[in-house]
Amino acid sequence: MKKFFKIIGGIIAGLLVIGVIVFFFFPKVLVDQTNVSYANAANLEKKTVEVNGYTVHFYESKANNDKPDFVMLHGMADDKNSFLQTAKFLSNEYHLILPDLAGHGENERKQGLDYSINGQATFLKSFLTKLNVTKFNLIGNSMGGHTAAAYAIKYPNDVKNLVLLDAAGIKIEDHVVYGGFGKKIENKEELNVVLLRVFYKVPDLPGPIANYMIETVNNSKDFVDDTLIPAITNGKYFNLKDDVRSIKAPTLVLQGKHDEVVRLNAAEYYKNHIPNATLVVIENAAHSPQLEVPEEVANDIKKFIK
Repeated sequence: MKKFFKIIGGIIAGLLVIGVIVFFFFPKVLVDQTNVSYANAANLEKKTVEVNGYTVHFYESKANNDKPDFVMLHGMADDKNSFLQTAKFLSNEYHLILPDLAGHGENERKQGLDYSINGQATFLKSFLTKLNVTKFNLIGNSMGGHTAAAYAIKYPNDVKNLVLLDAAGIKIEDHVVYGGFGKKIENKEELNVVLLRVFYKVPDLPGPIANYMIETVNNSKDFVDDTLIPAITNGKYFNLKDDVRSIKAPTLVLQGKHDEVVRLNAAEYYKNHIPNATLVVIENAAHSPQLEVPEEVANDIKKFIK
């Protein structure tokens, strides 16, 4: 019996050592496994599909093929994992699709692609056509919301219900949304300044995870500043002020009360100029409510659609 407990104790000690090594030296593994657990909780599986010679990475519901389709779009320099926590609370009612947008996530940062908002909308159309998805609910956060609104303008018959979550796309009073990343982040304190623009309450990240996030942001800096920002600001649908009146879909405008990236006046403009729009302000959230209060976001969506 003693030998048995020694063996068990050795196994536990070994697992703890492995856990410590992973935490300190391989934080990406920890982040990836966390996203896997979120995806499993939402009954999603990772997939890829070739669209015009370009490999698109996405999540899709494992079941619920008979349920209404719901497409969920992340923001700039983010990826398909952004909506995983919210997806958990929508997975019983909808067939969910969470793609990486062009140049984002696991998708290639390919030179020569059109990374404007119009280009992203066209990319999304080609992707969904490949999946035979023709009539669906659509949500987007930040740049994803900008893309979602542009999609509803460009392809009005495709969108059943539109949800704009802290969506960019309205230029008011010279407020700059697409300002770029600027200088590289040097330490956790500077990371927290960035996170303060995104979160109502900045999460206290452990050192290794914070360092991994700093590395991730810094690795995206040149692509965001030199490719994405110019493509968006110089491209079609940069400012939707004159176009949103043509949106046909019933629209829920969701806005984090403390968002400093996309201010409330942009949400109010969407609400006041889209013919069938409702505005809901989320109290304890900033620019990414889907990460801060995922269940509340899901409940607002379900209440609106039903």
